[in-house]
Amino acid sequence: MILFMIDFIKMKFNLITHITTSCNYNCSYCDVIKDKKNFSKKALEELLVFIKNNKNYIERFKFFGWEPLLAWENIKYIIDNSKIYICNNYEIVTNTSLLKDEIWEYFKKYFKIIFFSIDSENKFDYEKISNFIKKYNLENKVYFNLVISPWNEKQALDQFYRLYNLWFRWFNILPIYLTKSWNKQNLQELSKIMKEILDLLLEGNNLKLYWFQENLWEELKLANNTIFIDIDWKIYYSDIVSTFSGEKIKKDLFVSNINNFELKKLEKNDFKKQKEIIRKLEEDIYNRVSGQKELQKIMDYFSVYLNNKKW
Repeated sequence: MILFMIDFIKMKFNLITHITTSCNYNCSYCDVIKDKKNFSKKALEELLVFIKNNKNYIERFKFFGWEPLLAWENIKYIIDNSKIYICNNYEIVTNTSLLKDEIWEYFKKYFKIIFFSIDSENKFDYEKISNFIKKYNLENKVYFNLVISPWNEKQALDQFYRLYNLWFRWFNILPIYLTKSWNKQNLQELSKIMKEILDLLLEGNNLKLYWFQENLWEELKLANNTIFIDIDWKIYYSDIVSTFSGEKIKKDLFVSNINNFELKKLEKNDFKKQKEIIRKLEEDIYNRVSGQKELQKIMDYFSVYLNNKKW
């Protein structure tokens, strides 16, 4: 009985893997390091060994970008050789430009959550994507990352309503941090957009905002147990190390090389220490980049505004 309880309360982790550092888009707001690297064959095999050895401690496995589908064959290889351990708990973030039928089939079979990122700088085929989502019955798996920058607030709201009118209800609202500045007028416009979307949710329209609603307890719980496997096979406490802003704290967020590492060695206190390091970096950036503190205050305000309402 005691052994059962110990096994029951063990920590599980959400793994993020950069399958490639290449991208077929060149977004003006992007802060990531694009050095066009991919996992080597040896690295893929090491990753599969890591997954097998830590299978009891992995909750989900996310393929991240810059555009992960540029490395589709590697993604497919990982899934085909690890699905026995991960089951159907894969995730991905993609700009949708490289989708094809084979990928949609994998989405249906193996993925728990799929994030489609859209913004005003790149083409997005609403009708085509909508038809495929319905064809493969993925309505309850797809979130739309709605990117909002200081120069596209109104376009972002238009994108939201266009998807909403196609009967999609799951969104991740992503205002741009750490890049170009937000001025007073931009922030006021952002506030109007956030209130309009949140009021729509509170009216009972079945909206679901990822990372924003406290009642989405599972996602919030996993956010505290996330580790990042970089293209160099190394494990870090956060994927912020792959950005120009976070590069300087890479050593501080280093966990281990992937070889023979056991996830069960990680403890909650380890994550608390690393969160403090990231918080200090964010404070430094907020002090240097105009509008960042105000942006954070707006998002914090609306999070409280939403979660203080009665459901």
